[in-house]
Amino acid sequence: MIKKILSLSIIAILALGACKKETRSLQEIEEQNIEAYLKSNNLTDFKKEKATYTNGSSVDTAFYYYKVINPGTGEEVGYPSYVGVSQTTTSINKSVKFEFSKYSPQYNYLGYITPTSWRESLLKIKKGGEVRVITPSYLAYGKTGSGSSLPGNAILDTKLSLVNDVDRVAYEDKLIQEYLVEKNLTATKDANGIYYNIITPGTGTAITSTAASVKVAYTGNLLTGSVFDSATNSSPLTINIASTIEGWRIAVPLIKAGGKIKLYIPSRYGYGATPSNGLPANAILEFEIELIEVTN
Repeated sequence: MIKKILSLSIIAILALGACKKETRSLQEIEEQNIEAYLKSNNLTDFKKEKATYTNGSSVDTAFYYYKVINPGTGEEVGYPSYVGVSQTTTSINKSVKFEFSKYSPQYNYLGYITPTSWRESLLKIKKGGEVRVITPSYLAYGKTGSGSSLPGNAILDTKLSLVNDVDRVAYEDKLIQEYLVEKNLTATKDANGIYYNIITPGTGTAITSTAASVKVAYTGNLLTGSVFDSATNSSPLTINIASTIEGWRIAVPLIKAGGKIKLYIPSRYGYGATPSNGLPANAILEFEIELIEVTN
């Protein structure tokens, strides 16, 4: 009888322990997962910060983790700063890949940036700075996720950078230089700040007049690799050179008919600060242009 009572007591204790484990909150589970992720990946010097989030009809508090990688040297930001942000995001199980490329950052008022952990982490750096933040799912996109890139219940590991574009000329020049290095490309910078690479100089007619008509085949893309416009040799574009963007007017005359040139054009010589033809504002443009025919 005593043995039976003891056995029942042990079972009750084990059951109580199991119930305790099962009633851990999502916050506790994810916090433990994040701590384990930091430890297993030797990620040190992360700070734990409290944030608020909406939980149904109530407001709760929870923790995210962040580390300032580069404090930045530009302007301080705060509410209601309008900021450009680039970011790369994965999850602690590496199933997520989501980003705003530095070549196409997203602009918004700081107070509208989500998740909460992102905007609060951005307050800890200046323009030009970078911060890494690990966000539990309930502070991010919850159990439903967001689109195909962000599944539900994902704990996000994000590197956020604040664009330092007060001096846009210098900022875009730096981006073009970084792009050339990353892609192992060679180009020459002209006096205007346009980068070019003459692939073939051409031996035909030169452009000697702003009224010249040109026949061209070309591909235009953003530095993200996204192609936004093109014309082929079999169906070329015929246009007056004066009707093209300023970057073309400056650089295409560097070659003659039969020539080919590659251009990296800062936004001020493209479409500027106004979104145009589906292009974002302040888009740096890359063109490969074949000059088929010139009529001055």
